[in-house]
Amino acid sequence: MVDLIRFFLRNGALFLFILLQSICFWMLITFNESHRAIFLHNKVLVTAGLQERIDNLFDYWDLYHISDSLASENALLLEKIFESQQKEPADTLATIHGGKGAYSIVPAKVIYNRIGGRNNNMLINRGTNDGVDRGMGVIDGSAGLVGITRYCSANFCRLISLLHSQTMISARIQDRGYFGSVVWHSVNPTRMNLEAVPVHARFERGDTVVTSGYSTLFPPGVEIGIIEDFDVPPGSNFYNIQIRLINDISKAKYVYVINDLLAEEKQSHLMHLDDE
Repeated sequence: MVDLIRFFLRNGALFLFILLQSICFWMLITFNESHRAIFLHNKVLVTAGLQERIDNLFDYWDLYHISDSLASENALLLEKIFESQQKEPADTLATIHGGKGAYSIVPAKVIYNRIGGRNNNMLINRGTNDGVDRGMGVIDGSAGLVGITRYCSANFCRLISLLHSQTMISARIQDRGYFGSVVWHSVNPTRMNLEAVPVHARFERGDTVVTSGYSTLFPPGVEIGIIEDFDVPPGSNFYNIQIRLINDISKAKYVYVINDLLAEEKQSHLMHLDDE
């Protein structure tokens, strides 16, 4: 208490100056019309600017919930799109079961993405608690493929990127009917190769390559890339086709995990097709 009194005594002149200035300022804006108008105008400008910054701050924090909600809505939309595709006669491998779509879509966010090597991996913020498990295809939030789930914990899952030496995606040339496998042999993150397309096939540069649906990873018709160039290796009966990916995997942020609800049943049949 003594120290507080000493503080006020030591700085009394300053406090008195501030008090007198405040009184003068109050009298100036109270009894002078023009000064009061200027003060009120500037007060509105300052408070409005401050309120805008506060609102922007709260809006920023709300963006996470908004984006999460939009991702969920997009997932439901994708389920309906894939469900409608399953009703096409050409896509009978992926069927409707029990009146419901054959796929469940789980929205996720990429929290790690490596594209600097031959065997690239990614990490997403969804795991077994969210219905995500090993062996599920992952597509980009806008278009294109991203990877395949490999190791999953309760809340996270590691993917092998589409840019991985072990990646092999069953694909077809859209509107041409020819099938093959998309693989990554180069170090270019925007190019892949479509292999095992026979030499009698007819197609053109600029044709679109899509998923075939002949696996439990991806539904049919998801765009992968555009045919850019092709040749026939010496002594081979199959084309080597270079495609340009339609998405930039290095920028993948919001993705969707595709859970084939009939994967186990479908896989049991696929495993025995070559044995007959």
